[in-house]
Amino acid sequence: MAGLLGAHSARFMFRDDKGSINRQDWWRGMVVLAFILAALVAIAFGLNHFLPRNPAAAEALVDEVAREHTRLMTIPYYLSLFAIDVLYVVMVLVSVCIYFVGAKRYNDLGQPAQLALILPAAAYFQIFSPILSDHLLPVYGRWIVTVAMLAVLAWQVFELGFRKGRL
Repeated sequence: MAGLLGAHSARFMFRDDKGSINRQDWWRGMVVLAFILAALVAIAFGLNHFLPRNPAAAEALVDEVAREHTRLMTIPYYLSLFAIDVLYVVMVLVSVCIYFVGAKRYNDLGQPAQLALILPAAAYFQIFSPILSDHLLPVYGRWIVTVAMLAVLAWQVFELGFRKGRL
């Protein structure tokens, strides 16, 4: 993994917010994390094939299992749910690594490392906007959250990927 990340180890890049990295190392770290995140999302979408498409279908599956007294029908269902939950936990860990890489780059730019938290926070707000839309976003709609997240992404890519730092 050190070859992919230049002179830095994965432990240095992804496990702590101390230290500084230059633009090239930030790009390397983000590309590695983007590929990991893309693979996790692809696996989660693949596992969605085993899940019922709506709550009524899920309830019908559980009712059918109760009537037939067979548990084998629900094994793919429950294994898919468990696997998707594990994938979500790993995605949260990847977003923590995104923070660590961004924090190191902000250290190099001489700015507060906490600014790197804005991108993961905006992404989570975007992900949970369907849940929050009824309470927080009834006037504007969910599209405004998507636009805000893309604006934060563009700002972070410009700030961390193109601005010259001390290194």
